[in-house]
Amino acid sequence: MIAIGLTIALFFVPFGYAPTLDEVARHTYMKSLLVTDFLWLILSTGAALVAMVVAIFTYRNYSLQKLATVFGAVFLLTTIGVVIYAIVTPYVEVEPDISIATAWGWGVVLLFGALVADLLAYRYISKDQRLIRSYDRIR
Repeated sequence: MIAIGLTIALFFVPFGYAPTLDEVARHTYMKSLLVTDFLWLILSTGAALVAMVVAIFTYRNYSLQKLATVFGAVFLLTTIGVVIYAIVTPYVEVEPDISIATAWGWGVVLLFGALVADLLAYRYISKDQRLIRSYDRIR
């Protein structure tokens, strides 16, 4: 549930800031980069959300729950990769003399928090599965 909450919050919190030139006023300002600005981020974040919701509601089938959790983690890693690409690639150097600096936002922290929560969910699903097997051996 924590991973789902952090992933949903990512839609509203900027993951980075990019300098943008205002043509009218002739000055630059930092534009917020959101998940909704990039199609690949919407797709990978949405897929991670779907996988995590499936993992919650398949609590009777441990193998399917673990598989959905792994898929959620893979999609979160994909999202992290696309975020890094979106922040670093198009803004590195416009001209050899001018370097444009981008800034990281709190959305990246939310992504890593969601990934940690998803990996902890996998760990505790495995732990619960071992506990149920031990009770079956006792019977």
